[in-house]
Amino acid sequence: MEELARIALVGTSRLASAPAADVGDPCDALVAALGDEDREREFLLRAGVRAVYEECGRVARSEVSVPEACPRESRPVAAQKTVGLLRNAIASQSWDLLVEFLRQLEATGLVLPPELLPEALDLSDAAVRERLLPVLGERGRWLSGFNPDWAWVTDSVATLSARDRGSLMRGWDEGNFSQRCQVLETLRRSVPEEARNLVESAIEKEKPDHRARLLETLRTGLGAGDEPLLESRLDDRAEQVRRTAAALLAKLSGSALARRMEDRAAAMLMAAGSGARLRVHCSPPQEIDKTWVRDGVPAKPPPGRGKRAVWAEAVLAAVPPSRWSQRFAAEPSRLIEAVRQSDFAQPVLIGWSLAAAAFARDDDASAAWLRPLWDYWADGSRHASGQGQAEAAEHLTALFSVMSREDAEAVMLPMLAQTASAQSLVAHKLLVLMPRPWGAKFSRAYLAACREVLRSRTDNLAYQWSVSLFVAGRALPRELFSEALAPWEVAEGKGQWHSDAARREIEKFTDTIRLRQSFCAEISRQ
Repeated sequence: MEELARIALVGTSRLASAPAADVGDPCDALVAALGDEDREREFLLRAGVRAVYEECGRVARSEVSVPEACPRESRPVAAQKTVGLLRNAIASQSWDLLVEFLRQLEATGLVLPPELLPEALDLSDAAVRERLLPVLGERGRWLSGFNPDWAWVTDSVATLSARDRGSLMRGWDEGNFSQRCQVLETLRRSVPEEARNLVESAIEKEKPDHRARLLETLRTGLGAGDEPLLESRLDDRAEQVRRTAAALLAKLSGSALARRMEDRAAAMLMAAGSGARLRVHCSPPQEIDKTWVRDGVPAKPPPGRGKRAVWAEAVLAAVPPSRWSQRFAAEPSRLIEAVRQSDFAQPVLIGWSLAAAAFARDDDASAAWLRPLWDYWADGSRHASGQGQAEAAEHLTALFSVMSREDAEAVMLPMLAQTASAQSLVAHKLLVLMPRPWGAKFSRAYLAACREVLRSRTDNLAYQWSVSLFVAGRALPRELFSEALAPWEVAEGKGQWHSDAARREIEKFTDTIRLRQSFCAEISRQ
């Protein structure tokens, strides 16, 4: 067979003469008996006969042990009608809907139908795998032992199979820069040190914005092992790279940079008085040295900003705000009020807001700052215009993105009521950040606001609200399905553009709600 493979690679046209046949070989003897003089035809016949001969002569393995039988399923299997709904979610890669369906299966004590298990076990999304584990059942866990690509069932949901790893490495070797960053982020969820090694190997060859983006991939699975690489990038030529490295190091509690920033911040903020008389003052340095610049503090302020204000903001953004609650023994709202009289009140509040957004997920005491800071910026947004309003909206978005569902819905309800104002557009942009499913009270307020806008307006505001139905279709709780499917009224306008677009979004919204409703109905019957 090796000789035939060589001929196939070289090509029969390059052979000086027809390939010699081995008359002692039964395969070659059979082809030779045909007396065919066509070189290519003879070669193909020889290859075909050899392939059939080897398959027919294969002896079955005798040492194969009989696999252990699948244990009896301990929970009921979901009905066949759920297979199509689950398969559609998989085929369309609607992972948010699939996660919801899997969560419902788990809540009702059901497991996946057997015919869906191979497709489910092939899925690589970590969030989906997390929801699959409880509904694979005995058969799914048993089946996973027969395929190395399904080892994540017993290892961990972030485990990469050989197939996954091969695909990722091809993406790293052959993909564009964005695709390579996606590879790194995937690797960081399973083998963070391997992704870090790839970053180290590539970072010197990239331009500044790409170097910063490569470092940003370390945010996934950030750990103490990343400190040496990040510390080394504080000596990078580009300020944006230094600032990215510094921001990540600040997130590492106990890192050398985190300690340096805390010391600098402690020297800036001083308090006087107590209780209602408490006052917090900020006194940034007049000049900074190279060690500050190395740690990501801008040497020069952007146009229109004072250097001391920028320095205060940068340093305070790197310190968990819970430190100030502890140091000054006061609640966040009290400290926010206490700093308002300081000459550097705005930079302090900006720094605290950036820090609250950065540390809230990992520090409950810092998360307690989110609502008070939101109230401060929301009040400023109502009284500001132009650039001031845009800056306030930016801080509101950052704070909102890390709020709990209860807090997020509480701050959004007043904004939903202002359907005809700029606040409603801000609310529309925040909807995608809200934890799902939404609560019933908030969902009813959203539906009322959206219906009012689409019934009364034919402008861009109406279009923006109609687009938000995509998010709502996946976020509304089950108890509001009937209300969501009630007939929608759309205002008619000149040219029909906005009206037609709104109707299309409503149709997609109702299709999603009906799909979710169908799955809930099937589950409830079992």
